[in-house]
Amino acid sequence: MKKAKHISGKEYWRSLDQLADTPEFREFLYREFPENASEMTNPLTRRKFLTLMGASIALAGLAGCRKPVEKIVPYVKAAEDIIPGIPKYYATTMPLGLSAYGLLVESHEGRPTKIEGNALHPSTLGKSNVFLQAAILGLYDPDRSKDFIFEGNKKEWSDFVDYWRERFSSFRDNKGEGLAVLSESFASPTLYRLRAQFLRAFPQARWYAYEPVSDEQIYQGMELAAGKPLQPIVHYEKAKIICALDSDFLFNESENITANKGFAAARRVLKETDEMNRLYVVESCFSVSAGMADHRLRLPASRVMDFALELAAELKRQGLAVDFPIGNDQDSVAPKKWINALVQDLLAHKGHSLIVAGRKQPALLHALVFSINAALGNNGQTVTYHDPLDRVLPSTSALAELTKALQNEEVDTLFLMGGNPVYNAPADLEFAKALKKAQQIIHLSPYLDETSQLAHWHLPMAHFLESWSDARSLDGTLSVIQPLIEPLFGGKNPIEVLQLLATGEEVSAYENVRLTWQTILKKGAFDEQWRRLLHDGMLSDSAAGVINPRFNSANVKNHLDKNPFSKIKTDMDHLEIVFQPSAAVFDGRFANNGWLQEMPDPVTKLAWDNTAIISPKTAKALRVSNGDLLNVEYLGRTLEIPAYVLPGHADEALTISLGYGRMASGRIGDRVGFNAYRLRTSEQPYINVGARLSKTGKKYPLANLQDHGSMEGRPLVR
Repeated sequence: MKKAKHISGKEYWRSLDQLADTPEFREFLYREFPENASEMTNPLTRRKFLTLMGASIALAGLAGCRKPVEKIVPYVKAAEDIIPGIPKYYATTMPLGLSAYGLLVESHEGRPTKIEGNALHPSTLGKSNVFLQAAILGLYDPDRSKDFIFEGNKKEWSDFVDYWRERFSSFRDNKGEGLAVLSESFASPTLYRLRAQFLRAFPQARWYAYEPVSDEQIYQGMELAAGKPLQPIVHYEKAKIICALDSDFLFNESENITANKGFAAARRVLKETDEMNRLYVVESCFSVSAGMADHRLRLPASRVMDFALELAAELKRQGLAVDFPIGNDQDSVAPKKWINALVQDLLAHKGHSLIVAGRKQPALLHALVFSINAALGNNGQTVTYHDPLDRVLPSTSALAELTKALQNEEVDTLFLMGGNPVYNAPADLEFAKALKKAQQIIHLSPYLDETSQLAHWHLPMAHFLESWSDARSLDGTLSVIQPLIEPLFGGKNPIEVLQLLATGEEVSAYENVRLTWQTILKKGAFDEQWRRLLHDGMLSDSAAGVINPRFNSANVKNHLDKNPFSKIKTDMDHLEIVFQPSAAVFDGRFANNGWLQEMPDPVTKLAWDNTAIISPKTAKALRVSNGDLLNVEYLGRTLEIPAYVLPGHADEALTISLGYGRMASGRIGDRVGFNAYRLRTSEQPYINVGARLSKTGKKYPLANLQDHGSMEGRPLVR
């Protein structure tokens, strides 16, 4: 905000162009739409985009007759008894990595049309986020895979069944030697049971799990601190003082729905004696959480560990028993005044304060956060810990191990259960090159994507709204996934495919899920409890018990060299580089969702692209402005990407969103943005130092909605 001469008080502005009163902004005020905006050089024009959106909606209309064969609740009347225009509502669950979001889905004449959160479910509490809302459009995406394909030829599911039964016999004889599975991470009792059955049938087989964006480093930090990878659950509604260390917990971290609800509850003032919570944020790139912060410290992401050590040292000096090996030589990276204010607030609110670290930060920082929270009495209060039940955790090192096995030709047959590692595996692994050495590659995927194009067998995967399955949320709460519609393109459920792999026999996902739940629902009549489960979408009081782990200081001492940023300094030839999930397409899996591509980033307001975000000071040193095409050099690899100058960003640093630059996502997502996975490595997947920027001399048009809807200087009605 700035002081205006012609008005009293403050004048508010929506963009830097408006603040600077640039000629471009003045032209914008008098032109409802920028010249030729609908026919830019992008091959996907707005007209074509709207045509594709129309195709999705038309497909929704054609899908009305495809009811699930099995009975679900509450839809128990015959189809002809439907009252047109009167919706039905069904409870189901959307899995995303290890999270499981309870949903209430509106359905019209047998077609799912709208998603909201299930008020009974602890991961949504009646609310939702952008990925949940956009899942409806993903269901009706006409670019979803429609065919079973073997070496370029269309096949049927029965052909794959025959193929696998032949392979099954040979692998059963050699106990699975040469057989490997690469899955995404999951938290599902039925999938977990079938995985165990698969490994019993083939004891020599190998199972790996990988996610390009996950909480892997949080689990590693918990293993350092407590001896095993426990699941922390944060209770923001109980915290009076919050310090977020490179954690955009309100938007870009796991479980952001409950984080928003809890944070808002603790900030809400109902009477004059109520106190609001207080939020301190330490981060590199300005975030949604920073927009809500009472105090924000701009700091390179590679220096956040130094800040946490400085905070712990000051807490120790103030008499707090922080059980963490802290040296006396750590750098001072924060103003003394800032640290002192935070320390006083934390000490004044023991048991009602909270330190959280983002998933981009290394495991050692998460171990330190555990130690500080323990010393402050927060463990068991504002943060609780649970065993990760029925889960397969992601591991980048496991993917590296699989890549090495492929290179050594130790894997004869590789089954990929979801995921797209050819696109999103770390660049240094050269996974696509190693994959070609496998004799048989089978890929279950919702799209004929980059990985499917290298597979011998491609199997279309059903959408979760077309599937029977189950899931556990992060706190352990059990929920069911029930279909609202029969698979539109004949896709197969992961449960059905894994059942075939493990036994050589076909059993429906519905029967498999019921079989699992017969061991869970032990009290009373099973069918009655099953109907209640389908009605509620979840099993009440099924959360995992709270664990009170002790801090393992000896284990942490043995891993003090795990701080990858110790003593590393940045300069203009060695910039910090940070990779983060996109606010729109996440890790790239939603790249073909037009709603999400159209959605502007909540901070930059950019749509349809990712950029190299830098600070004004760094931009001035490089003499670049928004849209200048830059060449990023990092660890011997290069990427051309446009610049975007963002106030509040750390100097001598750049931030790039993942998930763009797809080449086989569909008509909407292909060739949109720039593929940052080409730079990302397995050693430091989120943060590192050593990047260099140079200008290419070219410009790139960016779609920025910052001034959208501006009415200054023109009438309300034209």
